[in-house]
Amino acid sequence: MMRRSRWGALAAATLLATLAACGGGGGSSDQDKDLKVAAAADASSLDPIRGNAGTDHMLLYPIYDTLVSFDSGLEAEPGLAESWEQVSPTELSLTLREGVTFHDGEPLDAEAVKYNLDRAMGEGSNIQADLAAVSEVRVDDEQTVTLVLDHPDASLLLVLADRAGMMVSPKAAEEAGGDLSTQPVGAGGWSFVEWRRGDSLKVERFDDYWDTDVDRVAGITFNIIPDPKTRVTSLRSGQQDVAMEVAPSDADSLEGASGVTLDQSPRVNLHQVYLNRASEELGDPQVRRALSLAVDRDVVLKSGYFDRGSVAYGALPDGYWAEPPESVVYEHDPQEAERLLAEAGVSGLSFDMIVNADSQTTRVGEILKEQWAEIGVTVNLIPREIVQATNDYFNDRKAPALLSQWTGRPDPAMTYRLMFSAEGYFNTSDEAVPGIDEALAQTDESVEPTERKPGFDAAAEAVYADTPFFPLAFQDSLIGLRDDVQGFESNLLGKPKFLGVSFG
Repeated sequence: MMRRSRWGALAAATLLATLAACGGGGGSSDQDKDLKVAAAADASSLDPIRGNAGTDHMLLYPIYDTLVSFDSGLEAEPGLAESWEQVSPTELSLTLREGVTFHDGEPLDAEAVKYNLDRAMGEGSNIQADLAAVSEVRVDDEQTVTLVLDHPDASLLLVLADRAGMMVSPKAAEEAGGDLSTQPVGAGGWSFVEWRRGDSLKVERFDDYWDTDVDRVAGITFNIIPDPKTRVTSLRSGQQDVAMEVAPSDADSLEGASGVTLDQSPRVNLHQVYLNRASEELGDPQVRRALSLAVDRDVVLKSGYFDRGSVAYGALPDGYWAEPPESVVYEHDPQEAERLLAEAGVSGLSFDMIVNADSQTTRVGEILKEQWAEIGVTVNLIPREIVQATNDYFNDRKAPALLSQWTGRPDPAMTYRLMFSAEGYFNTSDEAVPGIDEALAQTDESVEPTERKPGFDAAAEAVYADTPFFPLAFQDSLIGLRDDVQGFESNLLGKPKFLGVSFG
């Protein structure tokens, strides 16, 4: 199978999509209206260290500012930390902005940062693996904090642009008994107003936000609309200003439609089958390899995702700087799949697979079911809403497989650690993929992409050899916007922050 890359102009494509979505420019903007966003999924939790779904980020970013930010191409930028210094390979010093406060008026100082990072590394946190290299968080003065590491970790800056860098008010956390799942207090551009589970999340502009130069709408209401067709219909009717996760089957209806724009851009969002390697059904790597060989990914991309993306050959897309090496190719060979099953002494294999209950994922699940049936394997599809699917698979281990997404992380090492290390929350086997830790250790010695690339090549090869998941496709970010929405910015995660958005 030939690997085909459509990411050669990755940065340019994302930039063009961002500029196109920003509107005509030059006109006046209105920041005194509420932005209505049709979201595909509710939050699993509003506490950044306790959630377990990548779809949470869009709902968390407005409430929680991060220590480090990133641009549309996932390059680190100052956030709550206005600067940083790599004092040594095992010491990262952060200088915080002065005068920043949480929504409850408490100061965001070095002590608050230490509280947050210690909390993220502590009991009850789902992101301990992100900060595994950190042995101590040291307060140097009121505005300076130093992270002391057991070993170098080149991903750490961008780790601090994700959940680990989302700062909660220590006072609010203590008053809530350590859990801010339903009453979040952060330092983001908007403060929490109301969360009606399964229905909506509302936030309002925080007047004391530190960045006074950035446009911010008066409020944002995230309306939870799981059905993709309903999201598009509500956008076109004017009920919503933004429709997230437009289904590929609905994208054509927005292109050229009056009053709306389709923002399409590449992202590191992987549609995949998660596998529990400790399960009875999928514990044999030869069986997993056979199931992978039975999958025709070109058919999945065309019929499941309507060619709005690219075939996945690993955890990261072709054309991305940490792409898998050419040696990693997920072939389609049903005859070899049957041979491997026979060699393993497996006959009449049957297993359950949880699938997100939206129409697109269900369609992909049916395609996989048909392809596996061709080699004598039966899969029982169990549809669940995204939050329930995530809990049923990762927390309760109710099935050996899950068809869902990996929504990406700012640094590629985070993707590999969270999915394939022993400590990774998204690794339900609780056992590291052989060779993954050694490979990732190579990526920690330098921050230069060219020097990190061999380690990521080794990580991709280790994953390929063990078949701990079935990568299917990288689906483009497809977001519908009303034409009066200005300043919307795409990024390679497909997780907008809504800073800079206004109405024109």
